[in-house]
Amino acid sequence: MDTFVLSQLVSLIIITGASIYLYIQRKALGRKIVCALYLLILGGIVCVGIKNYPKYWIRYHLTMDIKEQFVTEQEIEPEAYLKDFHEICDIVESKYALAAQKGISLKALREKYSAMVNQAKNNCEYFIALQRYFAELKNAHTSLIYNSYYALAKAEWRCDSLYVTGNLTKLPFKSGDRIISIDGTDALSWRDSMKNYVIASIEKARNIHTANYVFSSHIDTVRTLRLSRNDSVFQVKVSLSRDGKQQILNHNKSIRKAEKKEIQETAEKKKKEYLAVLTLSGFTEEETEEFIFKYKKVKDYPYLILDLRNNPGGLVRNMSKIAALLIKRPYQDEEMIEPSEESFKGKLYVMIGPYTFSAAEHLASILKESESAILVGEETGDDFGTTPLKFRTSQGTYFSIGYGAPQKTFKGEPREGKGIEPHFRITENADITNGINILKTTFGQLMNDVIESKKDMIESKKDSLKGNERLE
Repeated sequence: MDTFVLSQLVSLIIITGASIYLYIQRKALGRKIVCALYLLILGGIVCVGIKNYPKYWIRYHLTMDIKEQFVTEQEIEPEAYLKDFHEICDIVESKYALAAQKGISLKALREKYSAMVNQAKNNCEYFIALQRYFAELKNAHTSLIYNSYYALAKAEWRCDSLYVTGNLTKLPFKSGDRIISIDGTDALSWRDSMKNYVIASIEKARNIHTANYVFSSHIDTVRTLRLSRNDSVFQVKVSLSRDGKQQILNHNKSIRKAEKKEIQETAEKKKKEYLAVLTLSGFTEEETEEFIFKYKKVKDYPYLILDLRNNPGGLVRNMSKIAALLIKRPYQDEEMIEPSEESFKGKLYVMIGPYTFSAAEHLASILKESESAILVGEETGDDFGTTPLKFRTSQGTYFSIGYGAPQKTFKGEPREGKGIEPHFRITENADITNGINILKTTFGQLMNDVIESKKDMIESKKDSLKGNERLE
């Protein structure tokens, strides 16, 4: 239970107790005194309510329940599209403070997309107009909320070419195959078109994240891919599934469990280890508990690699818990974060990339600014300066807004529109995946540090021996 909720419960208990006491003592105190005291309590409740209303409002929109729905399942008629869109615009124009900083004219966007919305004949056409509107807001926390269709496969851009980087389907394509075209459009032209629908703060992230839509879509259920492997070219039709997201979540969960089991078995065998690689895939309660369990098994190792490459963020309070385990000195965030008694004493390496987002970026920033870790990889997703609040229109359209004024880190770096730069950036290589490239670079840097540490140890011993010889 957080401090705000606890304080409200304590206040409620005190007010209830005082009211009961006054009622019991009403005859002894007299009607006028009791009435005056009740009015005083009522006035206090009103004042506290007014003071705390913004917190209640934020909490409500932060924790709002979302109806799981696909675009085609939303119960909205074409005649209501324009009314629904204007309702969205009203909320965005009153709550999206980043627009001014980004030089975005919200009124001009309303006019531009009202014409497109007016021509929409079905939910899919309406969604396309809305998605383009939200993409122009240039904030990854400001987006529509709909379910997507997925295939169990991944793709990524390397040197302006698009490659398959994973495939758990039974279809005949594999990691390393180059994607020549998507649905009849060559890969680069498809990227130039698709980036108009991608939610991101900067152009670079928008280009990179188009790869997410090769194997996912809000409205399409089939992708036709033309691929090349060595000297052969072939075509594959990929079905995108309604339950694909859950299958991906289950797969990722199994990977986390395997990592947890491996670390547990190593600890039980009491093997002397020097290095552990820990994956932190998010900040849900379950993911946080799993990470802390794994961390406690390896916290005394001299070297630790933390993988944040595919961490989309989550609960900031859980991020702060993990930060306290990893920082080497106090860090002034919204609240002061103090190193835990179990904080890591060895050398920490953190792998980051364009899919390191939100609270994960926040953690990477804290570790970098507190000089607690060496960051390796690519620039992060460029958005951890706002709070994602959820809204619902009267027609049942759900969306989120990156709420709040632009913020900066303790050292004055922007949290919005500029990603976290690693200490060691990888160089793009078309022959290997970015993930493997980051991993190789991290291990290379770690081994260099180990060698330098050994050299320093040898030099120190030499100096010590020379000193002893002089004494003799």
